[in-house]
Amino acid sequence: MINQALARKWRPKNFDTIVGQGFAIEAIKNSIKNQRIHHAYLFSGTRGVGKTTIARIFAKSLNCQAGVSISPCCNCSSCEEIDHSKAIDVIELDAASNTQVDNMRELMENANYQPTSSKYKVFIIDEVHMLSKSSFNAMLKTLEEPPEHVIFILATTDPEKIPVTVLSRCLHFSLLQMTNDEIIKQLSQIFNDEKISFDDKSLESIAKASEGSMRDALSLSDRIINFSNGNITIDKVEKVLGAVSKDTINKLIELIAMNDRDEISKLLKNVQHANLSYEHILKNLAESFYQLSFNQTFGEIDSEILRNIEPKILQVFYQICIQGLKDISLAPNHFIGFSMTIIRLINFNPTYKIKSKSSQNIVEKKSEKNALEDNKLKNLNLPEKILPLGPDNWRETVEKLNNGMAKTLALNCELLKVDHNKLILAVDEKFSHLNNEKYISILQQHLSEILSQKIIIEINVSEVIKTPASENLVEKNTAQKIAIESIKADANLEQFINEFEGKIIEDTIKPIN
Repeated sequence: MINQALARKWRPKNFDTIVGQGFAIEAIKNSIKNQRIHHAYLFSGTRGVGKTTIARIFAKSLNCQAGVSISPCCNCSSCEEIDHSKAIDVIELDAASNTQVDNMRELMENANYQPTSSKYKVFIIDEVHMLSKSSFNAMLKTLEEPPEHVIFILATTDPEKIPVTVLSRCLHFSLLQMTNDEIIKQLSQIFNDEKISFDDKSLESIAKASEGSMRDALSLSDRIINFSNGNITIDKVEKVLGAVSKDTINKLIELIAMNDRDEISKLLKNVQHANLSYEHILKNLAESFYQLSFNQTFGEIDSEILRNIEPKILQVFYQICIQGLKDISLAPNHFIGFSMTIIRLINFNPTYKIKSKSSQNIVEKKSEKNALEDNKLKNLNLPEKILPLGPDNWRETVEKLNNGMAKTLALNCELLKVDHNKLILAVDEKFSHLNNEKYISILQQHLSEILSQKIIIEINVSEVIKTPASENLVEKNTAQKIAIESIKADANLEQFINEFEGKIIEDTIKPIN
């Protein structure tokens, strides 16, 4: 005899063997115990969480020859017929295949007849949201006032598509996805009974890949058992899943953090040759970025490299991975979609200097250039004198600088103190990315040339009150306000507006410089 699939062989036969769904099972048991059985039930939830299984066990509890009970015997002819979908009084309908109104009318006509050999006639309609509007209308009257011997059990993965008129007549139970721990515990029991060897990491990987579905976990287990010949290891699980190890994901994240493009390029080639699941890698990356962000916010991160990634950058990385998962099916091929996502992660990371060989040369040349400029500045031999500079003329001095990132830094700095040839500045945290050695060096050189004095700059990140940029903004807003008020005060314009029902669009008004 051919062995049954694990999902069929280990399908629960009674309420006590169902994994998870404790609140729904308890409510159904209590309704049976207290004889408060509703005429219509709706079980909703994602695939493989037990909707149809609970419906069948419920039908067995109602029609067991031993009597209505929360523990059906599972041995009588009625229970066995329900288990094998052969019971005359338990009618199962797949709404996805029977969407036409004629099918529903025939079913509702059948509801008027007494059960053949059982106490209740139970209608189990799977994927009920697939029914047409006419089919729902045909069901509605019987669902509203069913015969005493009829119980409706509806199952769906998308309750939002069911008409409100149907939902309001059902006792609705929203079944939850199973936790990884619940799946691992059940798989461990099954594998032990089936005499299949396994390790803990394998179970964790299978549970994670099943995404809360026990049926998916068992179907995946069947594939892995066949591939591994009954000896399940984490390496074999990853090969079946097309997955990469956690260590590889961590290594990739560290390479992205360090902007090590040469090593990332090698890793991408290895991934392509290994024929791995690109979606699986992106999901793992997104999950890892979430975990890093969570740990940065609420806990600690072990790696010094990962600890230095800015929290805002982690948010960007997470969104890039999520967007990459959406876009991968639209790419010329999945590898290109995956590679472009990794390239985005690299290019959106400003934290570390570039480490690829070609760009390393550029960085070294820039460093040499900066060193020469510093030496040039030192050789100016300018005397150290009291600077004609203070908070009052700081803005005027900054305006003389050449446009560039160094000037942008100065515009957003407040001059706190002048100590001989040393300027102590403050910059707001939102502009702290400009506070680096390169821009400070350029700013020192330009100010030294303007003031004919060797200048040293010290910048602290703190709250600022008055910066050249903020003063410019105040002046701009004031000029804009004056321009708007002057236009509104124009009598000729007011007459024109009243005559032609016109309107002043303030955003288009520009003050004269």
